[in-house]
Amino acid sequence: MPEFFKWKKRAKELELALRRTQEYITDILTFQAGEKATSYSNSPNPYDTKEKLVAELVKKYKGYARWGNQLIQRIVDTRAAFTMAGGLKAVARQPEKYQAELEFIRQFIEFNELDGQFAQQLAVEKELEGQVLLVLEWDKEQENVRVKFISWNDTHYQVHYQDDFYHLIERITYQSPNDGREIEIPSERAVFIKFNARINSREGIPTLSGLLQEAEDIDRALRDWRKLNRYFASPTPYFRTEDMQEAKELYEQLLSPGVNWQIGKVFAGPADFQLVEMSSASAQSIREEIETKIKILAGGSGVPVQFLGFPEFMSNRATAENTMEPVALVSLSEQRSWERGFKELFDKAILLRNQMVSPFLPALQPGVVEPKMKFITQAQVERLIQLYYPLWRDGAISLRTLLSLLPDIDPEKETGQSSINSQGVKNEE
Repeated sequence: MPEFFKWKKRAKELELALRRTQEYITDILTFQAGEKATSYSNSPNPYDTKEKLVAELVKKYKGYARWGNQLIQRIVDTRAAFTMAGGLKAVARQPEKYQAELEFIRQFIEFNELDGQFAQQLAVEKELEGQVLLVLEWDKEQENVRVKFISWNDTHYQVHYQDDFYHLIERITYQSPNDGREIEIPSERAVFIKFNARINSREGIPTLSGLLQEAEDIDRALRDWRKLNRYFASPTPYFRTEDMQEAKELYEQLLSPGVNWQIGKVFAGPADFQLVEMSSASAQSIREEIETKIKILAGGSGVPVQFLGFPEFMSNRATAENTMEPVALVSLSEQRSWERGFKELFDKAILLRNQMVSPFLPALQPGVVEPKMKFITQAQVERLIQLYYPLWRDGAISLRTLLSLLPDIDPEKETGQSSINSQGVKNEE
């Protein structure tokens, strides 16, 4: 009897241990299911935060990502070239009155290469980050204001505003990537330009924010097409025999050291020979996918398909030229944001110059010099020739108005030179 109760007690302990084990297993499975439920997203876009989006754009532009590098590089460089195609010019509201301010800003533009390489680099950074932060510093040696760009991807700087509408900047702070110390930039030394932003938004949005998946899909489809071409380039020899025994004997004979048969050699034997190839339906499906994704990518980025390396989508030359009109509209809308930012940059550069130069020098007045950016297409050139040139020839508009429509011409300088030339011709007569 004692032995019986002993085993009965032991059975209850084992049963209790089994129940606890089952409970533990249930808890573990429930926890894992919960983890999957919280981490799984129905959205096909893995770049659902600005940190992920900007980091991936930078990786693709540098060529470090696995997919979509070439297309993103081409789109970013093309859009940057469109935006800064006409360069940056400075004009005075009243040229005869504010010559000193205009001359200083022109030297400022030339010193910082805002009409050249640095401006192109800023346009590239705008495409990658959707915003541009410029910091002004006084250069004692050159006696001019130096402009520096700060990357959001490298510093994750914070923009602090004075109002709830995110219009007036109070200061900008970030931690130095080198030593981790806190750096604060006052508003009078900083110019923050946002692009593609909503009304009363704290930050800008990259133009390619919703198009990374399309670029990756195109790259994957091209790789799949390349693999498929390898199979098409290597058809399978097929020998049809009467039975398996003949097939086995023929196979051993063809691969024997004395024969080592290959395509191109003579074959004679009791079998029907043919080359088995894959169907072209899969290749057509891949081609249609690439075409569809290219159209989505071109439409979303505002870059015509011929600039993406697919000129065959253009039916004729007129179609290719007409596609530049939407590009001009997109560039003009972005140039308005650039011009507002450059206007603020000019004014703060003048104010900083007034603080740093000798008090015996006359102070310059801010707000009297404005930036100008031009983007011109073939259709606009034809409009100038057919519409504005006849108006100038008939005296309806001035020469200054006509010249102001051209991207690389300074109207004030050219009209002044024209007056000098005309006066010289009269003196000779």
